[in-house]
Amino acid sequence: MTTVLVTGANGFIGSHLVRALLDRGYQVRGLVRHTSDLSSLRGLPVQLTVGDVTDPDSLRAAVRGVDFVYHLGATLLPTDPGRFFAVNTQGTVNVLQATAELAPDLKRFLYVSSQAAAGPAPGPTPLDEADPARPISAYGDSKREAEERVLAYGDRFPVTIVRPSSVYGARERDISRTFPAVEQGLLPVLGEEEKLLVMVYVKDLVEGMVAAAESPASLGKIYFLNHPEQLAGRDVPEAIAAAMGKEGGREVRVPLNFVRLIAPLAEWQARFSRQRPAVTRDKARELAQPYWLADPGRAQRDFGWVAKHSLAEGMAITVAAYQAEQDAVREMALERPGILWGKYTLSGSAVGVLIEILSAVGGFYSFQPAWAVLVAIFGGFGAALGTVAMLLRRQSAAVQFVVGSAVMGGAEYLNEKGKMPVIGWTFKPGWPLGIKKPMLRVFVLAGAGGVVVLLVNAMMRALYRRRLRLG
Repeated sequence: MTTVLVTGANGFIGSHLVRALLDRGYQVRGLVRHTSDLSSLRGLPVQLTVGDVTDPDSLRAAVRGVDFVYHLGATLLPTDPGRFFAVNTQGTVNVLQATAELAPDLKRFLYVSSQAAAGPAPGPTPLDEADPARPISAYGDSKREAEERVLAYGDRFPVTIVRPSSVYGARERDISRTFPAVEQGLLPVLGEEEKLLVMVYVKDLVEGMVAAAESPASLGKIYFLNHPEQLAGRDVPEAIAAAMGKEGGREVRVPLNFVRLIAPLAEWQARFSRQRPAVTRDKARELAQPYWLADPGRAQRDFGWVAKHSLAEGMAITVAAYQAEQDAVREMALERPGILWGKYTLSGSAVGVLIEILSAVGGFYSFQPAWAVLVAIFGGFGAALGTVAMLLRRQSAAVQFVVGSAVMGGAEYLNEKGKMPVIGWTFKPGWPLGIKKPMLRVFVLAGAGGVVVLLVNAMMRALYRRRLRLG
């Protein structure tokens, strides 16, 4: 049986490629790091090998005796620019060296580069593979240098390079960040001036990758893989909105200077959280370019590949997968009802503890009797608002906020009227916001209940996603 190695097998593109290769009857071996999230590969008959492209010795077991290598392993948004070259360039060299030594019968080494390696087009005419590469970011530079190293190995084994454009589909992590905003009726568009770009649906892309790796006509060549349609910046959120049934949303222009401003802050936050940043200064340079255009015509001429899905068609599938995932997370079907309620109660109580500590430090209000604070934490925030959050977890954010506000507002109203049984609380004069009218204070503080319900559900969804990742 033909054995295929996929580096970065658990990633967005890699996990789709693994499925495509399995469907073709290949035996698939995946290279993953010991810290990798493997949820995208759960249940698939793929042989996983732990290794790191920056550690040459760890690659030996992965490449030994394989027939094809699909090298996708890369870093996209590191906070240290040097990581681009350590992983994307030298890491590729390490894989090439191990392959040359341990895979003597290799049929093809397919390197998955990026449109960033070529750089943006200078104008509205798409680039083709004959145009000189002019990357404008450290990421693009590292990918371009890796391309040169791959081509240099062409006299040792067959090599092919593909340059995907911006890719979207199920499990993608960047474009999908805009989905919640679109659900709320907003259309985020980057920059004040119009931009043009090309994109590709992930399943079309992996079909092109496999076709390139198996074609005798692609030896030693580079290919752009993207849908030929040129898209304006507004086209993407509009396609998302159409797929969600949210047409007619309000356009919100996000200034590029704002992106440049928050990029260093996102990098700083990522260093402490060890999470992938939303944007980096390197990525901001790429986002500022007006023309990310490429011509995929060579792929069609050499091995007949054409991207099948327009943006509207591909985004409809992508949004449906996103909504199904969101529904599953909100449903929390793996949790037993009693245990789920207990977790919601504890989460609500945890929020209550934080609020009451802040209140005690600031002297915002006091309880009568003093032990009534425990009733507020475990009864009000924990049992009451925690239960509301659990019951409304499948509902929209607006419904959750309104009902949570009503519950909190009801408690504040009863307290102001002196009708709370046994317990009560007294506010510091003029708190909050200098408010002196009791009913206005009730109205203002009611919103805190809605925020608590939203916060508890956000916490519970994060915990449930972690459970799904860990299996």
